[in-house]
Amino acid sequence: MIELTYFSKTNDREAYQVIQFRTGEPWRIAVKGELLGSIEKLDGVWYGRCILGLDDHLVQDIGNLIDIQYFNELPQVLKNHWQDYIHEAVAQGDNQYLVICKPDIDFKRFEKVFKAYIPALVKDEWQIRFRVYDAAMATDFDVLVKRN
Repeated sequence: MIELTYFSKTNDREAYQVIQFRTGEPWRIAVKGELLGSIEKLDGVWYGRCILGLDDHLVQDIGNLIDIQYFNELPQVLKNHWQDYIHEAVAQGDNQYLVICKPDIDFKRFEKVFKAYIPALVKDEWQIRFRVYDAAMATDFDVLVKRN
């Protein structure tokens, strides 16, 4: 689960909870525990569904907040950095990532390289868990990273 807080630009005392329970699902928008609706990005544009009290500008502003979060960028950063090793990287929350390697790599060697370098790529201040699997998903390792 990923939870963000969006502070209204028009009402300083109003904060929206922006929650995604699973990767790929729409984001739920709530105020003080009351569900207002959901938003999702389709073809590069944020859309609201079943929205109570959220106008298009607010939907776009909340969508922009989601877009600028580092958990959206880190999977692509991982794939670009280790393009010969990583087949897929998926954010499973703001503190957990699933990494699946390509077939026919030296998985043990990649484990050493990954563990040595991943702290340099992480920007978040909280602990991040990386669960890394070989292509067959038969062998794995975990790495916990926390910036000092």
